[in-house]
Amino acid sequence: MSAKRPQKPGKPEKKPSAKMPWYRQPMLLGIAVGGVVIVALVVLTVVLSRPGESFQVTRPVGQDFLPEMGDPNAPVTVYEYADFQCPACGAFTRQYKPRIEEDYIKTGKVRLVYKNFAFLGQESVWAAEAAYCAAEQGGFWAYHDKLFANQRGENRGAFSKPNLVRFARELGLKTEDFQICLDSGRYRQKVQDELREGQERGVNSTPSFIVNGELIRGVDYLGLREAIERHFR
Repeated sequence: MSAKRPQKPGKPEKKPSAKMPWYRQPMLLGIAVGGVVIVALVVLTVVLSRPGESFQVTRPVGQDFLPEMGDPNAPVTVYEYADFQCPACGAFTRQYKPRIEEDYIKTGKVRLVYKNFAFLGQESVWAAEAAYCAAEQGGFWAYHDKLFANQRGENRGAFSKPNLVRFARELGLKTEDFQICLDSGRYRQKVQDELREGQERGVNSTPSFIVNGELIRGVDYLGLREAIERHFR
Protein backbone atom coordinates (compact mmCIF):
# COMPACT_ATOMS: atom_id res chain seq x y z
CA MET A 1 0.00 0.00 0.00
CA SER A 2 1.46 3.16 -1.02
CA ALA A 3 1.52 6.02 1.34
CA LYS A 4 -0.29 9.23 0.38
CA ARG A 5 1.87 12.17 -0.25
CA PRO A 6 1.38 14.88 2.27
CA GLN A 7 -0.47 17.78 0.64
CA LYS A 8 1.32 21.06 0.48
CA PRO A 9 -0.30 23.71 2.51
CA GLY A 10 -2.41 25.85 0.16
CA LYS A 11 -2.25 29.60 -0.09
CA PRO A 12 -4.33 31.33 2.53
CA GLU A 13 -7.83 32.05 1.27
CA LYS A 14 -8.33 35.70 0.35
CA LYS A 15 -10.97 37.56 2.27
CA PRO A 16 -13.49 39.56 0.26
CA SER A 17 -12.26 43.06 -0.43
CA ALA A 18 -13.81 45.82 1.67
CA LYS A 19 -13.78 48.12 -1.35
CA MET A 20 -17.26 49.32 -2.27
CA PRO A 21 -18.64 48.13 -5.61
CA TRP A 22 -18.44 50.80 -8.28
CA TYR A 23 -22.17 50.81 -8.84
CA ARG A 24 -22.91 51.86 -5.25
CA GLN A 25 -20.49 54.78 -5.10
CA PRO A 26 -22.52 57.30 -7.16
CA MET A 27 -25.62 56.43 -5.15
CA LEU A 28 -23.97 57.27 -1.85
CA LEU A 29 -22.41 60.40 -3.33
CA GLY A 30 -25.86 61.54 -4.41
CA ILE A 31 -27.26 60.84 -0.95
CA ALA A 32 -24.45 62.85 0.65
CA VAL A 33 -24.94 65.81 -1.68
CA GLY A 34 -28.68 65.66 -1.17
CA GLY A 35 -28.20 65.72 2.57
CA VAL A 36 -26.05 68.83 2.34
CA VAL A 37 -28.67 70.55 0.20
CA ILE A 38 -31.45 69.66 2.64
CA VAL A 39 -29.45 70.99 5.59
CA ALA A 40 -28.73 74.21 3.68
CA LEU A 41 -32.41 74.66 2.89
CA VAL A 42 -33.38 74.11 6.51
CA VAL A 43 -30.83 76.69 7.68
CA LEU A 44 -32.01 79.17 5.04
CA THR A 45 -35.63 78.66 6.06
CA VAL A 46 -34.80 79.32 9.70
CA VAL A 47 -32.87 82.48 8.84
CA LEU A 48 -35.64 83.86 6.63
CA SER A 49 -38.36 83.03 9.14
CA ARG A 50 -37.07 84.97 12.12
CA PRO A 51 -39.91 86.56 14.02
CA GLY A 52 -40.66 90.13 12.97
CA GLU A 53 -38.46 90.01 9.91
CA SER A 54 -39.81 89.13 6.48
CA PHE A 55 -37.67 88.37 3.45
CA GLN A 56 -37.90 91.13 0.88
CA VAL A 57 -35.74 91.97 -2.06
CA THR A 58 -34.09 95.34 -1.50
CA ARG A 59 -33.21 97.50 -4.47
CA PRO A 60 -33.03 101.26 -5.12
CA VAL A 61 -36.30 102.64 -6.46
CA GLY A 62 -34.69 105.15 -8.82
CA GLN A 63 -35.04 108.89 -9.25
CA ASP A 64 -38.18 108.49 -11.37
CA PHE A 65 -40.05 106.44 -8.73
CA LEU A 66 -43.56 107.74 -7.98
CA PRO A 67 -45.45 106.48 -4.93
CA GLU A 68 -48.96 106.22 -6.26
CA MET A 69 -52.34 104.67 -5.59
CA GLY A 70 -55.09 103.78 -8.03
CA ASP A 71 -55.49 102.97 -11.69
CA PRO A 72 -52.63 104.45 -13.77
CA ASN A 73 -55.21 105.16 -16.49
CA ALA A 74 -57.72 106.89 -14.21
CA PRO A 75 -59.34 109.98 -15.79
CA VAL A 76 -58.16 112.25 -12.95
CA THR A 77 -54.63 112.42 -11.53
CA VAL A 78 -54.12 114.13 -8.18
CA TYR A 79 -50.61 115.11 -7.09
CA GLU A 80 -50.38 115.59 -3.34
CA TYR A 81 -47.50 117.79 -2.11
CA ALA A 82 -46.89 117.27 1.60
CA ASP A 83 -44.30 117.50 4.36
CA PHE A 84 -44.17 114.69 6.91
CA GLN A 85 -43.83 117.26 9.72
CA CYS A 86 -46.83 119.29 8.54
CA PRO A 87 -49.74 118.96 11.04
CA ALA A 88 -52.36 119.74 8.39
CA CYS A 89 -50.88 117.02 6.16
CA GLY A 90 -51.13 114.55 9.03
CA ALA A 91 -54.73 115.54 9.67
CA PHE A 92 -55.59 115.13 5.98
CA THR A 93 -53.97 111.69 5.89
CA ARG A 94 -55.79 110.45 8.98
CA GLN A 95 -59.20 112.03 8.41
CA TYR A 96 -59.75 112.54 4.70
CA LYS A 97 -57.47 110.27 2.69
CA PRO A 98 -59.43 107.10 3.62
CA ARG A 99 -62.55 108.73 2.15
CA ILE A 100 -60.69 109.75 -1.01
CA GLU A 101 -59.53 106.14 -1.34
CA GLU A 102 -63.04 104.73 -0.94
CA ASP A 103 -64.85 107.25 -3.13
CA TYR A 104 -62.36 107.82 -5.92
CA ILE A 105 -59.25 105.63 -5.88
CA LYS A 106 -60.84 102.20 -5.39
CA THR A 107 -63.54 103.09 -7.91
CA GLY A 108 -60.95 103.78 -10.62
CA LYS A 109 -61.73 107.49 -10.93
CA VAL A 110 -58.54 108.92 -9.42
CA ARG A 111 -54.84 108.15 -9.48
CA LEU A 112 -53.13 109.70 -6.45
CA VAL A 113 -49.40 110.49 -6.58
CA TYR A 114 -47.49 111.53 -3.46
CA LYS A 115 -44.76 114.17 -3.77
CA ASN A 116 -42.45 115.31 -0.98
CA PHE A 117 -42.41 119.03 -0.27
CA ALA A 118 -39.87 118.85 2.56
CA PHE A 119 -39.52 122.50 3.56
CA LEU A 120 -39.96 122.52 7.35
CA GLY A 121 -36.42 121.53 8.30
CA GLN A 122 -33.84 118.76 8.40
CA GLU A 123 -36.18 116.21 9.95
CA SER A 124 -38.58 116.72 7.03
CA VAL A 125 -35.76 115.83 4.64
CA TRP A 126 -34.72 112.77 6.66
CA ALA A 127 -38.31 111.56 6.86
CA ALA A 128 -38.79 111.94 3.10
CA GLU A 129 -35.56 110.04 2.43
CA ALA A 130 -36.61 107.35 4.90
CA ALA A 131 -39.93 106.87 3.11
CA TYR A 132 -38.04 106.16 -0.11
CA CYS A 133 -35.76 103.74 1.73
CA ALA A 134 -38.90 101.94 2.90
CA ALA A 135 -40.12 101.92 -0.71
CA GLU A 136 -37.09 99.79 -1.62
CA GLN A 137 -38.74 97.02 0.41
CA GLY A 138 -42.26 97.70 -0.83
CA GLY A 139 -43.19 99.60 2.32
CA PHE A 140 -43.69 103.19 1.19
CA TRP A 141 -47.35 103.63 2.13
CA ALA A 142 -47.07 101.79 5.44
CA TYR A 143 -44.07 103.97 6.34
CA HIS A 144 -45.89 107.09 5.10
CA ASP A 145 -48.75 106.35 7.51
CA LYS A 146 -46.30 105.57 10.32
CA LEU A 147 -44.62 108.96 9.93
CA PHE A 148 -47.86 110.91 10.03
CA ALA A 149 -49.00 108.91 13.06
CA ASN A 150 -45.81 109.87 14.94
CA GLN A 151 -45.69 113.64 14.39
CA ARG A 152 -44.49 115.51 17.49
CA GLY A 153 -44.00 119.07 16.26
CA GLU A 154 -41.37 120.48 13.94
CA ASN A 155 -37.73 119.44 14.38
CA ARG A 156 -38.13 118.21 17.94
CA GLY A 157 -36.53 114.82 17.40
CA ALA A 158 -39.58 112.82 16.37
CA PHE A 159 -37.95 112.08 13.03
CA SER A 160 -34.36 111.66 14.20
CA LYS A 161 -32.49 108.95 12.34
CA PRO A 162 -32.67 106.48 15.28
CA ASN A 163 -36.44 106.95 15.38
CA LEU A 164 -36.73 106.52 11.63
CA VAL A 165 -34.86 103.22 11.89
CA ARG A 166 -37.09 102.17 14.79
CA PHE A 167 -40.19 102.81 12.67
CA ALA A 168 -38.76 100.54 9.98
CA ARG A 169 -38.13 97.81 12.54
CA GLU A 170 -41.66 98.09 13.91
CA LEU A 171 -43.03 97.68 10.39
CA GLY A 172 -41.03 94.50 9.86
CA LEU A 173 -38.62 95.96 7.30
CA LYS A 174 -35.03 94.76 7.03
CA THR A 175 -33.51 97.34 9.33
CA GLU A 176 -29.88 96.82 8.32
CA ASP A 177 -30.64 97.50 4.65
CA PHE A 178 -32.90 100.39 5.64
CA GLN A 179 -30.20 102.04 7.76
CA ILE A 180 -27.57 101.63 5.05
CA CYS A 181 -29.95 103.33 2.63
CA LEU A 182 -30.76 106.17 5.03
CA ASP A 183 -27.12 106.81 5.94
CA SER A 184 -26.08 106.80 2.28
CA GLY A 185 -28.28 109.80 1.44
CA ARG A 186 -29.07 108.23 -1.92
CA TYR A 187 -32.49 109.93 -2.11
CA ARG A 188 -31.43 113.39 -0.93
CA GLN A 189 -31.24 114.72 -4.47
CA LYS A 190 -34.65 113.26 -5.31
CA VAL A 191 -36.20 114.98 -2.29
CA GLN A 192 -34.57 118.30 -3.23
CA ASP A 193 -35.74 117.95 -6.84
CA GLU A 194 -39.33 117.35 -5.71
CA LEU A 195 -39.25 120.48 -3.55
CA ARG A 196 -37.96 122.56 -6.46
CA GLU A 197 -40.50 121.01 -8.82
CA GLY A 198 -43.33 121.86 -6.44
CA GLN A 199 -42.15 125.46 -6.17
CA GLU A 200 -42.03 125.73 -9.95
CA ARG A 201 -45.64 124.50 -10.09
CA GLY A 202 -46.76 127.17 -7.62
CA VAL A 203 -46.76 125.15 -4.39
CA ASN A 204 -45.85 127.28 -1.36
CA SER A 205 -47.67 125.52 1.48
CA THR A 206 -48.75 122.04 2.49
CA PRO A 207 -50.84 120.16 1.83
CA SER A 208 -51.32 121.30 -1.75
CA PHE A 209 -52.89 119.33 -4.57
CA ILE A 210 -52.67 119.52 -8.33
CA VAL A 211 -55.82 118.03 -9.85
CA ASN A 212 -55.35 117.44 -13.58
CA GLY A 213 -53.08 120.48 -13.70
CA GLU A 214 -55.17 122.71 -11.40
CA LEU A 215 -53.43 123.83 -8.19
CA ILE A 216 -55.56 123.50 -5.04
CA ARG A 217 -54.11 124.68 -1.71
CA GLY A 218 -54.89 123.50 1.81
CA VAL A 219 -58.29 121.94 1.29
CA ASP A 220 -60.40 119.55 3.31
CA TYR A 221 -62.24 116.55 1.90
CA LEU A 222 -65.13 118.61 0.52
CA GLY A 223 -62.81 121.06 -1.23
CA LEU A 224 -60.76 118.30 -2.85
CA ARG A 225 -63.90 116.41 -3.81
CA GLU A 226 -65.28 119.51 -5.51
CA ALA A 227 -62.04 119.93 -7.47
CA ILE A 228 -62.19 116.29 -8.58
CA GLU A 229 -65.87 116.36 -9.48
CA ARG A 230 -65.37 119.35 -11.78
CA HIS A 231 -63.55 117.00 -14.16
CA PHE A 232 -66.55 114.67 -14.42
CA ARG A 233 -69.09 117.33 -15.38
